[in-house]
Amino acid sequence: MRKSLILMSTLALSLGAASAQDTTTPAAPATTAAPAPVTLSDVPAGHWAKDAVDKIVSCGLIQGFPDGTFRGNENLTRYQAALIFYRLLQSGQLASCGFSAGDMTTITNGMQEVSTELAAIANRVTDLEKLSADQQARITALEEKINAAAAPTASADVTALQARVDALEAAIRNIPAGPAGPAGPAGPVGPAGPAGPAGPAGTSATVTTPAPAPVDTTVPSTTVVIGDTAPEAATNTSSLYAGISAGARTSQDSCTVRGNTVNYCVTAGAMIGSTSVIGPVGARVAAEYQPGNNAVSADVNAMYHLNAGGSLSPYVGAGLGLTSSAARSGTGNTTDLYGNLVLGADYRITSSIAAYIEGDGRYYLSNKGIGAGQGASAATDSRGFGVAVKAGLKFYF
Repeated sequence: MRKSLILMSTLALSLGAASAQDTTTPAAPATTAAPAPVTLSDVPAGHWAKDAVDKIVSCGLIQGFPDGTFRGNENLTRYQAALIFYRLLQSGQLASCGFSAGDMTTITNGMQEVSTELAAIANRVTDLEKLSADQQARITALEEKINAAAAPTASADVTALQARVDALEAAIRNIPAGPAGPAGPAGPVGPAGPAGPAGPAGTSATVTTPAPAPVDTTVPSTTVVIGDTAPEAATNTSSLYAGISAGARTSQDSCTVRGNTVNYCVTAGAMIGSTSVIGPVGARVAAEYQPGNNAVSADVNAMYHLNAGGSLSPYVGAGLGLTSSAARSGTGNTTDLYGNLVLGADYRITSSIAAYIEGDGRYYLSNKGIGAGQGASAATDSRGFGVAVKAGLKFYF
């Protein structure tokens, strides 16, 4: 009983949408028959709100939707709230719902507190309903006028348009053909047609058929004898190459290697060249760096490669070069000119990579820098000889 009272009081105070009620003493409601029992399919037994729903249904305030559902999770519209309160005020069912005098007093006081708002809302609902009815009447009248005015005109317009289309089609069909244009270019030759029938048989003649060539039925041996066949040398049709090297060069000026003073200097170098510039004579340009003396050398050499017919290819060369290093006078850098003689050999690893080793001898025409390696005791304009050994890789491309 208390749960039903709280539900209806809260509904009245929160929604504020119901039938208008003035502050004067209302007339006694007309006695109406008890509402027919209503069963709501979506309020099952055991539902937490079933008692409250059953109570307001039994009081005639809620009758559910036409499909027999309560739809308790949907929002309540103002129209639905107005209908509930109208039944509450006019049906006379509230007094027969078993409420006590105190409950009735509480409900009456709550209704009186919101009576002003309920009256205003009722007036707004009435105005909206009247406005909707007026608008619907105007729309209906306007549609009738449009239909009455447009029907004959539309029929006449369609008839006239159809006549114009027919006349246009007839005019298009009667347009005379224009003069023929110039002939276009000849198209591509089409595919060959089918072969014609076979001709008559000719006279018989003796045809000499050559004897078939003898077929070699010898099965090649699959036995490999080590050493009976030399492997084919790797070949490369390109004569251009680039290479890198590392080695050592004798020097009367001491160099330091791993903290020890020695009479040779470690070198690192690079080169680029060709094995064939004029016939078997090629050329190369090489550069070398000596960290011990901080010297840089560069030379140009004419090279002659001996083709031995295998993977090993000896070569010789001769040329001129310059060495730049610190001056013996102790001021700045200077250069020394030398003549160069090269003797070495390539060993082809693949068609484009070869390992090589070579020795070269340099004859310096001066001794102005320590890079010449002729020793500090020799005169700066003296001449001297030095040798080096180096090894590296060449890449042919």
